[in-house]
Amino acid sequence: MKNKYLKFQGYSLPELLFSLAIIGAVFFITIFGIMLNINNTRNIVALKKAYSIINKVAVYVLNEDYSAAYWDLDSYSLSSATAAYAQFRPYFRVLRECSSEKGCWKYPTKFLSGKVYMARSQPYFYMFTLVDGMNIIMSVLPQDVVKSEFGVNVQKDSLVFIVDVNGDSFPNQMGRDIFAFVLKNDRIVPAGFDNTYNCNKVSSGLSCTSRVINDNWKITYY
Repeated sequence: MKNKYLKFQGYSLPELLFSLAIIGAVFFITIFGIMLNINNTRNIVALKKAYSIINKVAVYVLNEDYSAAYWDLDSYSLSSATAAYAQFRPYFRVLRECSSEKGCWKYPTKFLSGKVYMARSQPYFYMFTLVDGMNIIMSVLPQDVVKSEFGVNVQKDSLVFIVDVNGDSFPNQMGRDIFAFVLKNDRIVPAGFDNTYNCNKVSSGLSCTSRVINDNWKITYY
């Protein structure tokens, strides 16, 4: 006679537990994939909106004022970031302004690889939040940094926008909900415009904006 404590409808207790564990793991992976796709879709919609907003504002600024070549901006300087923001501020619908102080950005910010990119606010950033909840960093970065990290070949130090398209929500990660744009020759281009080499799961993801656009507005790199 089979022991009723060891057998249940032809399966032993360890076999039953193992089967339940497999079912649970498959269920978790499926739900995780579904949620990831939902979040990706929302972030892509927000990314399209961010690109449109920054492009339109840049057109207003450069048409009604004058070329960024005459803004006399120095890299890694709060005063330069503030001066650049002052050019754009009249055309953005701003909810809050933080300059280089905390309050308009969530930390830690991570690379696509998962490593920490920023653990706290940087003294050369100007940060603000739009009325739709997007958090934006404006900063003037050195030519070599813009080329090597953001994948845009520029001829001089350039203005970079880093946008957290879902604001204060997670995951706060480059290439997932944070994307960058660069002011190149008086026009806005997506980061990675000339090179997307670091848009992969083991790197920074700073140049992923162009890859998303080139992949028909899809996140395909993880």
